[in-house]
Amino acid sequence: MPLMTRKIFQELARIQQRYCISIYVPTERAGENKQARIAFKNKVREVISALQDQKMPGKQIIDLTRPLDMLQNDTDIWRHMSDGLAVFLGPGKFAYSTFPVHFQEYAEVNNTFYLLPLMPVFNGDGQFFILALSLNKVSLFEGTRDEVARIGIEGLVPQSMLETTGEDHHQKALQFRSGQTGEGTGMYHGHGEGKDFKKDEIIKHLREVNKSLTEVLQGYDAPLIVAGVDNIFALYRKVNTYGKLFPENISGNPDEDNMEDLHQKAWALVKDHFFKHRTETLKHYDFLSSKGRTSSDIEDIVHATLDGRIDTLFVEKGRQIRGRVTDNGLNVQIESEQTADNYCLLDKVARDAFLQGARVYLLDKKDMPGRDNIATATLRF
Repeated sequence: MPLMTRKIFQELARIQQRYCISIYVPTERAGENKQARIAFKNKVREVISALQDQKMPGKQIIDLTRPLDMLQNDTDIWRHMSDGLAVFLGPGKFAYSTFPVHFQEYAEVNNTFYLLPLMPVFNGDGQFFILALSLNKVSLFEGTRDEVARIGIEGLVPQSMLETTGEDHHQKALQFRSGQTGEGTGMYHGHGEGKDFKKDEIIKHLREVNKSLTEVLQGYDAPLIVAGVDNIFALYRKVNTYGKLFPENISGNPDEDNMEDLHQKAWALVKDHFFKHRTETLKHYDFLSSKGRTSSDIEDIVHATLDGRIDTLFVEKGRQIRGRVTDNGLNVQIESEQTADNYCLLDKVARDAFLQGARVYLLDKKDMPGRDNIATATLRF
């Protein structure tokens, strides 16, 4: 399953053209995902119906949606899912990825991609990686605050010392443990030639792991937390080239922990990293409001976004406000129902603010600042 990088997300956020298709379906981590495939197929039918309503010729519909058919029929892909699948298709653009996020079923055809459900993952509110690293096994997981999923790296990243160093190392290791070299020379545990040899081989292995893993995570800037014994982590830090390696590790042998245990321990380490800005902004919200530097009116938020004044945007999870922005932003029309001619204004302001460097957070209703606000923003000026 392809991983979606922040760069790809930014590219999707900048696209404005006709026939941008967005599909979200919840999935399961194990099995053939029969229910999810049915849900996806139904959403594709909705997309085709919407394209027909927009008067696209039948042959063009077939050509445009062919990647969706290929995805629908690829059994192997559906066997390697996480908690949610997001698919984006338009003329000249096709991207899909699985996420450790439970999505509501959704599909639309518009002039931009609908990205609001992904905003927290790509805007500093929860995506991180866990590298479970021992000399016998290497595993990679993607996590958010609430979910975690395994990333298949077999064949991409060396899985053990033996895989990195080959049979020659295996034979030397057996000789080392038996106290004899090929020439009959004694080996001493804990110092001298034996210690140096083992450390060199470990460093060689960790370099190969780092090299391969950096290629897998190319384009990401999410924290990478290592789960491993302290001395292995210390060596890995020396060879690491991934820019967001977390300074603390989950200490201990990761082979003894399951995925859920690792997720719990990782979140305990990284949560302050994610929540610091959000917590501070919410703490000072009332003060900023008293200074006229907040807004909960969608029209004002649209105008503030167009002026580049949004610092932080809070949006209630699962909500939409449909409408249109016309006359170069002067006119904001709010409409009660979804049509082929309008779009989600919350998605628009979130996308535009994100591209300007603002933070965007999706919150439960009870956590929203102010009273009964679907969206509210703090302003730079």
